[in-house]
Amino acid sequence: MKTGTKLKLLREKKRFSQEELAHLVGVTQTTIGNWENGKSIKHEYISKLAEVLEVPTDYLLLEKQNYSNLLAVCKENNTEGFDLIVKAPNHFLENLNRKIDFLISRMDEKK
Repeated sequence: MKTGTKLKLLREKKRFSQEELAHLVGVTQTTIGNWENGKSIKHEYISKLAEVLEVPTDYLLLEKQNYSNLLAVCKENNTEGFDLIVKAPNHFLENLNRKIDFLISRMDEKK
């Protein structure tokens, strides 16, 4: 898996927007978008990204790792609940996230 793809999946897992991740790393939102689209990442930012996304730097750098490795990394960093990774078009995921957020808010209202 390409570094940019891993970066995007990890960012979405953490529920960071590109702008939020950019702020935490010290770059612009455009830079995060460029990285996710395959532009090279300067070495000085790899360790900061790994720290913020809570993954080993090797995980970001090695492109031969696959989705099962991403799931393993996510599982290591999540002590409760579960993670679901869906590969689908962005508009589908955005709509799904809105619906899930709506359901969660309704459940919170009933408590």
